[in-house]
Amino acid sequence: SAVFHFKGRTAHAGGDPHNGRSALDAAELMNVGANYLREHVTSDVRIHYSYKETGTAPNIVPDRAGVWYYVRAMTRDAVEDTYNRLVKVAQGAALMTETELDVEFLGGCYNTMPNEVLSRQCCDLMEAIGAPVWTKEEIEFAEALNKTCPQYEECADKGYLDDGPLHTKLNGLSKTDSFGSTDVGDVEHIVPCTMICTATYNIAASGHSWQVTACAGSSIGFKGMLFGARVMAAAAVELIDRPELLEAAKKEFDEKMKGRRYICPIPDGLAAPQPAAAK
Repeated sequence: SAVFHFKGRTAHAGGDPHNGRSALDAAELMNVGANYLREHVTSDVRIHYSYKETGTAPNIVPDRAGVWYYVRAMTRDAVEDTYNRLVKVAQGAALMTETELDVEFLGGCYNTMPNEVLSRQCCDLMEAIGAPVWTKEEIEFAEALNKTCPQYEECADKGYLDDGPLHTKLNGLSKTDSFGSTDVGDVEHIVPCTMICTATYNIAASGHSWQVTACAGSSIGFKGMLFGARVMAAAAVELIDRPELLEAAKKEFDEKMKGRRYICPIPDGLAAPQPAAAK
C-alpha cells in the first residue's frame, strides 16, 4: 500500500498553460501505465487505486496530485515484483510530465500460510462446540438485511439461502484461496498459526458493507465472536494437553518455510499512519 504524490507547477490553464507542469497529468499517466501492466502480471495479482488529490479548479494547472495504490497477490514475492514495476511506471509518468515524484509507503503484509494441523484441530473443535443457534428475531433481522443486498437474488438462485438467512452449518476446511488481505499472514510466517471464520452477518452481505456493520453491533455478531473465542480457547488448552499435536504443527511450519525467514515488508523507521482528526 503506497500513495504516489506528484508535484508540478501551477499556471493559468487558458492564458499560461505552457508554463504549467500538471501533477494530475502525471497521476493519470501513471494509471494508464498501471492498466497496461495488468496484462503482464500473474493472474492472481490485483492492482487497486483511488485518487487522494486532484487539483482545485479546471482552469488552473494542478501542481499537486496523489493516487493511492494497493497491490495484492498470492505470494509476497509477486507483490514485491509488481510493486517495484509500479514504482517504475510512476517514475516514467513523472519523467513524461516534468513533475516530481514522492512515494509514501503505507504498509504491507504477507500472504496467508495456514497450518493444516491447527486448521483441522480448530475444525474438529468447532464441530464439538457446535454452531450458534439463532433466535427468531435474529433470523428475521438477517432476512430483512438480505433483501437490501445487491446479491440477494443471486444468492437465492444459487441456493445459498435454502437453510435460512444465516449460516447454521459448519463448512469445514476452505478449499479456495482468499483475495483479502490480513496481517495474520505475517504471523503465519513466524509461528504455526491458523485462522477461523465464524458467522457474524447475513449471508448475502458484502464485506465492508453497512449490512455487516449492522450485524456486528447486534446479537448476531456477538454470538459469532463468542463462538470464535471458545474455539480459540479450547485449541490453546488442547495444545498444552497434547504436546505431540504442537510438535506436528511445528514440523509442518518448518516444512513450509523450507529454510526461509520472515522479512518484515515495512521499512525500518517508518512511522505508523496517524488517524485522521475527528470532524
